[in-house]
Amino acid sequence: MTDAAVTSPDTTVPESHLAFRRKRDASVRGPQGAVALVTTAWVSEPTEVEGVPGTWAPSPAGDGLQVTADASAEIIVDGQVVDGVAMVYSHDSMTPSSVRFDDRRTAFVIGPDFHGRFALRVWDAEAGDDRGFDGISTFDYDPAWVKHGTFEPVDGGVAFEYGKSQGGSMRKGVSPGTIRFEHEGASVELVALPDGDSLQIVFADATTGEATYDVGRFLFVKPRHDGTVELDFNRAIVPPCAMSDQFNCPLPPAGNRLAFPIEAGEQRPIFAEAAQTE
Repeated sequence: MTDAAVTSPDTTVPESHLAFRRKRDASVRGPQGAVALVTTAWVSEPTEVEGVPGTWAPSPAGDGLQVTADASAEIIVDGQVVDGVAMVYSHDSMTPSSVRFDDRRTAFVIGPDFHGRFALRVWDAEAGDDRGFDGISTFDYDPAWVKHGTFEPVDGGVAFEYGKSQGGSMRKGVSPGTIRFEHEGASVELVALPDGDSLQIVFADATTGEATYDVGRFLFVKPRHDGTVELDFNRAIVPPCAMSDQFNCPLPPAGNRLAFPIEAGEQRPIFAEAAQTE
């Protein structure tokens, strides 16, 4: 087992994988990395959000949130100090807004959700240090877990259902096709959620809840034009909800719950505070 923060070269591990680990570690530890998320506040009426100034409300146009504050609150939206009412557009809009409260705390708005609501997400750049975040444990790199498979498009997509880490009703997903690869002589079929020009596979295996994070793991793949796809399970990552309970992550659909162990990729985040309570 190795730590995600790779500090010395290993001639048995491809440089591309070491670079992936360094990039992943930097991303998780960033000012808006997964460890830094401290609040996700869904807003359906004018309200105050714990830990940050201002009054937050749905925008009349339904395209984000409005914040009301005077200049003494020192809220900066899109580079301007708020003194009155300011519009904060959703992170997924054509013109996403950025919010800054002080040297530690920033925010942006996500949504809408299935109910048409938007949420303020607040990030604390020093939250990881406060919680004693010490990286993500991983399995040793294993070239045997670089699988070569095929992506088979399906007209109309493949419908499937999946849950969320914070419960609630089942969600419906549509995969643009199926991904197949061979493992120990057997064919394995997976479905995935679209993620830009890539696909996000949410999966569980025989290590889930034991050697790896209880909810499952993610793997992002990009099918080639000829339908081939590389599934490098050494790049399997723990979901962001492993590092902050303010995320609501998708759970593996039934078909992506594999009976065999995948001893590759990330295992669990390491927190000093967790170690002290064990």
